[in-house]
Amino acid sequence: MSGFWGSQINTLDSKGRINVPAKIRRNLREADQDTFILIRGSEPCITLYPKSVFANKMQELRQKLSNGREYRIVTRRLMYQASEQTIDKQGRLNLPAQLIDYARLKDEVLIVGYEDKIEIWDPALYQEVVTEAEPEFQKISEELDF
Repeated sequence: MSGFWGSQINTLDSKGRINVPAKIRRNLREADQDTFILIRGSEPCITLYPKSVFANKMQELRQKLSNGREYRIVTRRLMYQASEQTIDKQGRLNLPAQLIDYARLKDEVLIVGYEDKIEIWDPALYQEVVTEAEPEFQKISEELDF
């Protein structure tokens, strides 16, 4: 997998499904079998990890959080509404209702590639978050000369 980047506006249908862009499907590993683990994002969005990436992330988390209590706190939050979903033959992915509610999704959604994961956002909410962070982004990118 070479990672995910870019963004695309898409439609959430009445059954809670989105069409997964072909550029995303092409970047999935064969071992993932077109399957994602969907979790609540740290901000109001749905985060999608390819199945194999999610397994690696959980292993990293286990190593980073040696304190059993911290591990339980974090994994409970991550797993509470986690859902395994597979892209169907028409290229659609089901988004569970509780995650749709959490991310405040309506008819239109923004799919954003973000390295080894994908985020699904309400387009207006994403714009608010990006606009709010713009001064900090400018400062950081200037320091990095990027």
